[in-house]
Amino acid sequence: MQTFEYIEKNLNIKYPVENLGEPGSLIFLDIETTGLSPANAEAYLIGTATFKNGKLYIRQFFADDTSEEKRLLETFAEYLSNFDTIITFNGNKFDIPFLEKRSFVYGIDLAFSEKTGIDLYKRIQPYKKLLSLPDMKQKTLEKFLGIRRMDKKSGKELIALYGNYIADKNPVCLDLLLQHNHDDVRGLAELLPLLSYPDVLNGTIRSERAVKNNYRDYQGKLRTELIIEFTYDTPVPAPVSCGFSDCYLMLGGTKGKIRVAVFTGILRYFYPDHKDYYYLPIEDRAMHKSTSQYVDRDHREQARPENCYVRVRSQFLPQWDKIVTPIFKYAYNDHTMYFELTDKIKNDPEIFRRYAGHLMHMILQEL
Repeated sequence: MQTFEYIEKNLNIKYPVENLGEPGSLIFLDIETTGLSPANAEAYLIGTATFKNGKLYIRQFFADDTSEEKRLLETFAEYLSNFDTIITFNGNKFDIPFLEKRSFVYGIDLAFSEKTGIDLYKRIQPYKKLLSLPDMKQKTLEKFLGIRRMDKKSGKELIALYGNYIADKNPVCLDLLLQHNHDDVRGLAELLPLLSYPDVLNGTIRSERAVKNNYRDYQGKLRTELIIEFTYDTPVPAPVSCGFSDCYLMLGGTKGKIRVAVFTGILRYFYPDHKDYYYLPIEDRAMHKSTSQYVDRDHREQARPENCYVRVRSQFLPQWDKIVTPIFKYAYNDHTMYFELTDKIKNDPEIFRRYAGHLMHMILQEL
């Protein structure tokens, strides 16, 4: 068995690594195996990357043939005990279960249950639509970030390559095997900036201002939109945008915008207790019984939930939870709700901070 160590140069990870834990307690992990099933395949290469004094150290554990798998796992287990958090790419589905089953064969305890696991694929995969990518493979994500790798081999090609190495110990084969694993494990660290997207969408934002903008749509009709500008702490590595209903989100650097259509017209405010109201058909509105009891009986009827309303003409913004009250609707059973865009609300940054967070949550559900 052989161990190879490198100190990575020219590596600038633009993500606050401390968000994931104490940097010295983190370990990136990627493995190479002779097949996909641990029932009839072995692990022959375990690649790791760790932080020390602000630099990334890569250590690779390599089995010269499959008979060295036990020693490989024992050596790795000893090294792994120094770290608390394991970072992988799709490792929850492949790397971790594979190593657990292979170590069980030899009675080796890797103590994965005692570690915190961070699967970058699992964290980033929900944002495929936001990133506008064809798939969420590691190489695709690296290309999105402009990361260049020396390795050109696929995992399938490596299996045959390892077989060739076992047969004649060709150093060229060894270099290719190590290069692929090196690029994979270094790539894990370089992918960390992608975590800024879920950080922003699920974290705290600061509303800077909200302004109305008039524009003409593709049919030439004059429309109004509200633009909410906000900032956040962790910069995103590349500008992205996506939409939901009449909302459009844009992120770039440490600044974001949400554009949302303003509805101008008549909506209904539904009174909460219809039993206390009469509905007046001619006026098309409900009135409290204390003020409408003297209306001619032929011109009033007991209000029902769906007609216990008053109509209001104004400008409104949509919402899908009760973020801002009072609530207005087109009809009683509509899921989309609205609130009135008053001067008081326009000047309240806290309302727009909560509202922008609500819109991002809705966009997130549509990704």
